[in-house]
Amino acid sequence: MPMSTLSVFVLDDDVGICRILNRMLSLEEYEVRTSQSVEEAVTAIEEKPFDAYLLDYRLQDGTGLDVAERLRSRGNSAPIILMSGYDLDEVASRAETLRVFDMIQKPFSRDDLFIALKNSIGPAADSRGNARE
Repeated sequence: MPMSTLSVFVLDDDVGICRILNRMLSLEEYEVRTSQSVEEAVTAIEEKPFDAYLLDYRLQDGTGLDVAERLRSRGNSAPIILMSGYDLDEVASRAETLRVFDMIQKPFSRDDLFIALKNSIGPAADSRGNARE
């Protein structure tokens, strides 16, 4: 029996980046949901858990770490990858406290994205097995 499709939640206030990531991830057979705001993201993550989260750091209504905090406070331990076009050193300690798996600097390559994603989801997918239908 094949393993179910892995799901990825993408949060970025740039619609173009959401479209590109949606296309790239969908081509690799990930189930993708995108959001452009922290408020929208919070609603989406309360509806359904995802296998991994790609969160932009700076958004108009908050930060990706606000969403990460909400996930962790709800007991969600899925991998989080923080993306940013800004220097992430200043947020590294808060990201570490929230168990952010990786931080990637924009612009990033397709390879950078998939290496981070596969490294983060790999252990979770292996331990999950076929538990999800």
